[in-house]
Amino acid sequence: MQNKFLYRIFFITLPLIGSMSLGSCKKYFLDAQPTQSISDKAVIVDSSTSLSALLGVYDGLQSSNYYGGDGYAAAAFLSAGDGLWVGTLNYYNTFITHTYRADNTLLNNVWNDIYKTVNRANQVIDKVSGLDAKLISSTARNQYTGEAYFIRALTFFDLARAWGNITLVTKPTSSAVDVKGIKQSNQQQVYTQVLADLGKADSLLTNTLNRNRVTKRTVAAFLARVHLYRSEWEQAEASATLIIQDPGYQLIDWTTFINNKASQESIFELQFTTADPSAHYGAWSSVSYRNQFCPSPALYNLEQDPNTGGDRKLMIKNISTPAITNYFVQQLYWRTNGDNPTYIFRLAEQYLIRAEAAAHLGNTTAALADLNIVRARAGLSPSTASAQDDVLSAIMHERQTELFCEWGSRWLDLKRTGTANAVLGTLKPGWKATDVLYPVPNPQLQVDNLLTQNPGYN
Repeated sequence: MQNKFLYRIFFITLPLIGSMSLGSCKKYFLDAQPTQSISDKAVIVDSSTSLSALLGVYDGLQSSNYYGGDGYAAAAFLSAGDGLWVGTLNYYNTFITHTYRADNTLLNNVWNDIYKTVNRANQVIDKVSGLDAKLISSTARNQYTGEAYFIRALTFFDLARAWGNITLVTKPTSSAVDVKGIKQSNQQQVYTQVLADLGKADSLLTNTLNRNRVTKRTVAAFLARVHLYRSEWEQAEASATLIIQDPGYQLIDWTTFINNKASQESIFELQFTTADPSAHYGAWSSVSYRNQFCPSPALYNLEQDPNTGGDRKLMIKNISTPAITNYFVQQLYWRTNGDNPTYIFRLAEQYLIRAEAAAHLGNTTAALADLNIVRARAGLSPSTASAQDDVLSAIMHERQTELFCEWGSRWLDLKRTGTANAVLGTLKPGWKATDVLYPVPNPQLQVDNLLTQNPGYN
């Protein structure tokens, strides 16, 4: 049992207590080795330790296997058909060819790190909400708990988008027996839990403006995305409108956006420092570092085309040489010192969400208005689409061009719209319809007999 539990995802990661900045919190945390039982009674005892634990939840988001660079987002980016893998780790190549299996190392790492973040969020939700009023102010208690609910919602959402049916663990755990009897929930049940968590977050958070920490405004941006995935067009439109009409957010020119952090364009981004660099720094192909995974020639041509990419051509640089071909470097997440941000939500996506929702509601005029705002920012002429299907197609094309570099959006769009078979079926020999869901990692199946494998995998 001890050897099997070594792989178990549901264990506590204990933060060392101390003061720290959110941008450099990684070096203050140690992952406890999983054992049959790990006591957490002394971890969260007052306001200071509550903040330390919360920063540990953010640290989970910044993991290299999650939003930090070469894990969740990398797998999704390569799965979409827009990327190349030219590094030495062959298990990345399987996402390009869609030959990933249940023994894929990256998938197991991603699953583990996301569930670590789930457990950290559960610790904060469970412990902070129960602290005596003498030990923490109601303002701090609500803020920290609300942020944890939001991040837990994000983890569940991302797990469901990748794997479909996943285990909803809503209580802190310290051993395998703590999750005994919890069966997988289907994707729509997970999305229902995500909405419930976001509702709790919204009731606890304040309507302040913070681009590196979760606020009520961040919840609105996330709700717009969740409602989009659930085809709840009116709710998606309303949530996106809250952000679009907020004077704290503005679209800015691409040169300014691509060379700055925490700009008016940003709704929620992860902060890194030179002492605690982003894994994007060492994961993506770069001008001065190495050639690992990068945009494909087709994507480069899309971004460089003045009719489709416009000013977004700044996002990709071609540094191919006669000796090294297909060497395209993305510029959005590249900083020479590794302190680049990771964008989770930004304003351009909200315009495209509202455009898509309006198109589905039959208001193509409003849809085109929002679509053309994004296009105009890129220096492009207005879309010539008019019929509903053509407008929706134009919005999907714009999402691919605008958001290719962020959280694997293209792959996730193909899946949620049911177009993955039509698109990837023509691009990828051997593509199967079941490839839209990743296989549950073998080590997880071995330690949890309630987990069932996704169709199409042994």
